[in-house]
Amino acid sequence: MPRDLHVALGGEGFRRRRRLVLPLLTSDPEGFPRAALLMLGEVRANAPDALAVAVRGKSRTAANLVRRGHATLLYMHRGLTASVQTRVGRGHVCEFDPERQVFPLRVVQVRIDRPDPAEGDVELLTGPTFAGPDADALFSEPLFAELGTVHDQTGGAPASAKPRPKGSKK
Repeated sequence: MPRDLHVALGGEGFRRRRRLVLPLLTSDPEGFPRAALLMLGEVRANAPDALAVAVRGKSRTAANLVRRGHATLLYMHRGLTASVQTRVGRGHVCEFDPERQVFPLRVVQVRIDRPDPAEGDVELLTGPTFAGPDADALFSEPLFAELGTVHDQTGGAPASAKPRPKGSKK
């Protein structure tokens, strides 16, 4: 994944308490898309090709991650919009919060979204964010630290650091 995305997901956004919402897209049993809204304290980049996420253990998202084995994380922030396509490794019960499951994700491909030249000079001002009187309490240091200990267990080869040209095959 690009360096600035790796830095943002690797801890910089968490430490700055950025209140970004990161949609994690999965497919349900019928093939329809589902979106779980995660925050920077529930997603961590442990390497340019490895992420870890924490989701509610009894959620549809957890079931879809196990059942389908792939997910897409959307990152939308000023200056960078990216779709991070991943393969899902074996999840486990979170030690810090047993109500959650932690999953390793291996980055397969990152697609950077840029405006079409016909759209002119435009940019995203901000991505989706959250607020509220209890918002700061959602940043859990122990959970984020645990995500940092998750290693890729997908069994696949690491993702290539160089993106493939559009239209090329594996």
